Amino acid sequence: MPHAHAYAYADTVHALAALVPPGRVLSYGDVAELLTSPERPGAGGPRQVGAAMAAAPTDLPWWRILRADGTLPDDLAERAAPHWDAEGTPRRGARIDMAAARWQPDDAGFAAIDRLAEALAAPAPAPRARRS
Repeated sequence: MPHAHAYAYADTVHALAALVPPGRVLSYGDVAELLTSPERPGAGGPRQVGAAMAAAPTDLPWWRILRADGTLPDDLAERAAPHWDAEGTPRRGARIDMAAARWQPDDAGFAAIDRLAEALAAPAPAPRARRS
């Protein structure tokens, strides 16, 4: 069974993905970097973000979080293409143009991201003792 931190990290990744506006994207590495804080310097990397996104709720805009080279696996890219087209996400052929499409949060966006990172860094409550 995955550790409780894995669930908290996945939920936080999903919350950050929900902040990315239509037509903008972040890479798995961008998400990992944004969720890193001095209190939790190694909370997760791009692979952990990818794993979290693989378990994303269906209503999450999962197509906005992708590989650093602007791609998704072929089966996902096929499903994502209509979303990218509808949102006007800048593309270069089959890839997203990361330089043009990468989300640059404003102050409010960074404040929301900081709140997510701080919540992730907060110590988990101690498990309750079982009664015999």
